[in-house]
Amino acid sequence: MNARMNTGSNNFGSSLEYRAKQGQTHRHFATQLAIICIVTALGAAQTSFAATQDQVKDDFYPTWATQAHYLPPFAVLDTDSALGRRNLHPKLITLKDMARMHGHLCDGLVTAWVELNVALRALFPEGVVDRTDVQAVSKNGPCWSDAGAWMTGARINQGTLVLDNSVGDGFIVQRISTGKAVQVSLRPGVYPAQLAALEQSIRARRARGETVEPAEIDRFERDANEYSRTLLNTPPDQVATVERLTNYHFPDHSQNPLAPRSDTINRDAPRIMPQSAVNQQR
Repeated sequence: MNARMNTGSNNFGSSLEYRAKQGQTHRHFATQLAIICIVTALGAAQTSFAATQDQVKDDFYPTWATQAHYLPPFAVLDTDSALGRRNLHPKLITLKDMARMHGHLCDGLVTAWVELNVALRALFPEGVVDRTDVQAVSKNGPCWSDAGAWMTGARINQGTLVLDNSVGDGFIVQRISTGKAVQVSLRPGVYPAQLAALEQSIRARRARGETVEPAEIDRFERDANEYSRTLLNTPPDQVATVERLTNYHFPDHSQNPLAPRSDTINRDAPRIMPQSAVNQQR
């Protein structure tokens, strides 16, 4: 009888041990499953976040700009650090980079990009622009001064970027080491007269404190985008002219260094359509 009790006791113990092991296995499986679920959820969230980020960061740059025929990247040299030497290898910059820095893509920025590409390629025919060796003159406008500084490496506070409205919607660019200088501008008739008239009208009314209809702003943006699209799909030498300046003396200061910011005058104007629909139309 004792033998039978011992046998029963052993069976009972084995059963408990088996259940304990089985419980551990289930808990281990549940833990692994939970970890897999968490990792999967995090991966999905990260993918969704990345997709959202891509969509957000590309909203400012329309599809037609990415598909433009005359939009080559721009090769530049700078220095390696605050006290560094000139780069050994160039870096490539794009219109999209400049639009991100400037805050938006617009007709002025596109015009400046095309003009400065033409001017800098004339000064650096080898194909790589040394941005430590350039100075420029630009009119005092957000698009023009931003493009002038960003593309050439010139700086107002260093005296290498001078603001002078007499250059109009163009630039004077000089290679410091050689003294060679060029003046670049759009050919007559390239910028649509009706677009210029609409812009001047909107600016004049806003300066007087008058309201502007959202439909007018939409029309200006639509026509400006169409102009930009045409510009980026036309050979640069057909839209811009470059004039060699002999014995050019770079100005020693800006004649009109201060001006109110002009690209925010309609920032609070109501929209007719949501931004998503505007982006689709671009």
